[in-house]
Amino acid sequence: MLSFAVFDSTGPTSDWATAESHVFGQDEVPVPAEVRAVPGHIVCEKHSAEAAGLATVFPPIEEHDGSPLFLQTCLLPERDHPYLLSLELARQRIMTLLNKLEDWGLFDLAADHPAMLALEEARLAFTKALVSHRLNQGEDGSYAKQADKMAREAINLALKASDALVAAQTERALPDRVSGAAYANAVGKDPAKGPFQGPAVKSPNDTGLVLPVKPAISVGLNPVQFSESLQNLITTGCDFISLPTRWRDMEPDEGKYAFAPTDRWIEWAVRQSKMPVSAGPVVDLGRSNVPDWLYIWEHDYETLREVVYEHVKNVITRYRRTVPRWTVLSGLNRNDNFQLSFEQMMDLTRMAMLLARKLHPQGKMQIEVLHPFSAEPGHRPRSLPGALYAEMVQQAGIGVDAWGVRIELDRPKPGCIRRDLMSLSAALDRYALLDRPLAITAVSRAFEPGAAVYDEQDIAWLRLAMELIVSKPSVMSLVWQEQELPPGAKGPMPGSLIDTSGQPKPSVRNAIELRKAIQSGDAVATAAKAVLA
Repeated sequence: MLSFAVFDSTGPTSDWATAESHVFGQDEVPVPAEVRAVPGHIVCEKHSAEAAGLATVFPPIEEHDGSPLFLQTCLLPERDHPYLLSLELARQRIMTLLNKLEDWGLFDLAADHPAMLALEEARLAFTKALVSHRLNQGEDGSYAKQADKMAREAINLALKASDALVAAQTERALPDRVSGAAYANAVGKDPAKGPFQGPAVKSPNDTGLVLPVKPAISVGLNPVQFSESLQNLITTGCDFISLPTRWRDMEPDEGKYAFAPTDRWIEWAVRQSKMPVSAGPVVDLGRSNVPDWLYIWEHDYETLREVVYEHVKNVITRYRRTVPRWTVLSGLNRNDNFQLSFEQMMDLTRMAMLLARKLHPQGKMQIEVLHPFSAEPGHRPRSLPGALYAEMVQQAGIGVDAWGVRIELDRPKPGCIRRDLMSLSAALDRYALLDRPLAITAVSRAFEPGAAVYDEQDIAWLRLAMELIVSKPSVMSLVWQEQELPPGAKGPMPGSLIDTSGQPKPSVRNAIELRKAIQSGDAVATAAKAVLA
C-alpha cells in the first residue's frame, strides 16, 4: 500500500478529489489500484508490492495560471508511514527537468539563462522543503503544515522552470526544424547547401524520426458548414483539408448514408482548391461518434465486426480516388463504450487496417489516439495507454504509416485535465520513439465555463503549444480545432472557424500565422521568446 499526506490552506484535508487519480508502474502504465481519500491522506491499495507512483490533480497554484494541474510522483516503494504528496510531486518534476536537459541537449545553456535560473530556484526550494519535512516530522509519522507549504512553493517554481525550459527548447528547435537544418544535420549534410529531400531518418540521439518536409498546418472543418468565407480560409491559410467523417453523421440510419456534406467539400477540393484531403476517422467507437443504431450489436462482437467491415469498405471505396490520407481508426484503445476484449481490440485494428490498404493501396493510413497521456486506463481496466497500444499494434506487424494524436485539454472528461507544456512535450517525445511520423490531428483548449472567447492568456498558451508541437522533428502535421460546438451537435466536433463577419477567429489566425512563417522558412518561436523575456 502507498499513502500520502495531503494538506490544504488550514491543515490536513480529507477533501481531496481522487476521481482522476490513478496509480502507475514502469513506463507510466496504470496498474490496478483503489485510490481513496481519508482524513489527511490519500490511500492507494494496489495488488502488487512493486514500486509505483501516484498521478493526481493538484489543486490550483495561483502563481501558475491558478488552475488545477495533473501531476505525478516518481516510482516509490511501499512503506508503513505516508509520503508527503507535495514533496514527492516536486521531486518528480525536478527529476524530469534534469532528464529533459540531457534529452534535449540543453546543458550548454548559460547559468544566467532564464531556464537555468528557474531550475536552480526550484532545486533550492525543494531542498528547503525536504529539510523542513525531515526536521518537523512528528514521532507518530505526522507532518507539519509548514513543510507542505514549502513543498508547494517548490512545485510552483519547478513548473515555472518547466515553462522556461520548454520555451528554450522550442526557441532552439523550431528554426532548425522548419529551415531543414535539423534534417541536414541528421543526414550529415551542410544545412547551407539545402534544401534536402529524402526519406525520414532516425535522429542521431535515437529519439525518433527526423522528417525532411516542413510540418503542414490545417484547421478542423465541420462538414455541414460550407461557405465562401470558409473556402477562402482553407485556400489561403492551410496546407491541406482536414475533413472529419464521423460515423454518426455519415450513416445516421443503418444502411442509409448521408454523403452530401462530405461530397460537397471533396468536390470543391478536387475541382477548385486542388488541395490534398486528410479524412477520418472512419471508425471511432466512442459515445459521441457512433450512430445510435449500432448499439444493438454492442454485445455481439462477430456482427459488430461485420458492420465495421462494411462501413470501412463503403467510406473508403467512395472517396479513395480523392483522399490520399486516411485516419482509419480512432480511440480504440480507450475501450470506453463497446467494452472489447484485448483480443477483439487488436483483431478489429488488424481487420480495418488490412481492409483499408486492400481498398486503397496507394493511400497513407494512420491510427489516432485521442490524447498522448496515459491517465484514462487507470479508470478503465480494459483500456490501454495510447503509447502501449501503438507499440502492440506495430509489434503485431500491423502496418501504420503515421500515428495520429488528438490533444484535447481542459475538457470535462477523464484524461483531459489541464497539463502543462512540459507534460505535453514529454508525451510527444514518447510517441516519437515509435519511429513513425506523428500527425497532430487536433489541438484545442476548452473555454472557461461561461466564456465566449479565448482570452489573451489562452491565445498565448495555444501559440506556444503549437510552436512546441511543430518544432518536434517527427511531427509532420498539425490541425487546429475550434472548441465551440455547433447547434445540435451530439458530441465533440469542430465548430465554426470564423466569426459573424466572416473573419478567422483569433485562435485560427494564430494557426494561419504560424503556417505562413513555416512556409517561408522564417519561423521563430515568438511565444517562447515571450516566456523567456
